[in-house]
Amino acid sequence: MADGHAEHGHNEALEGTIGHVSNPATLVKVLITLLALTGLTVAATYVNLGRLNVIGALAIASVKASIVALWFMHLRYDKRYNFFVLVSAFALVAFFIGVVLLDTTLYQDGITEYRAQHPAAGK
Repeated sequence: MADGHAEHGHNEALEGTIGHVSNPATLVKVLITLLALTGLTVAATYVNLGRLNVIGALAIASVKASIVALWFMHLRYDKRYNFFVLVSAFALVAFFIGVVLLDTTLYQDGITEYRAQHPAAGK
């Protein structure tokens, strides 16, 4: 193995490489988890929680993105610092998008009033 990667203790890399070969059972578990979270996302669209719908959708999307990065991009087998940077970045992006989307409800009454006064503009 290449220098600096031996301390990770992962013996699954091919000889002469620093990569990680994933177990097919692990990939199937990740697939099932992602499909379940996708189902949860679809199910959440049928529940009206007001502003919490946006927060819930972004939370589920952040978890799914983290799973993809950790297992498919193999960040799970890298240094823990990279894991925390990635998850923190996803959390901040979800937070900022959520704040922007929640702000749009402030103007909803004006939009509804405008569409009522100008029916052709809404079509």
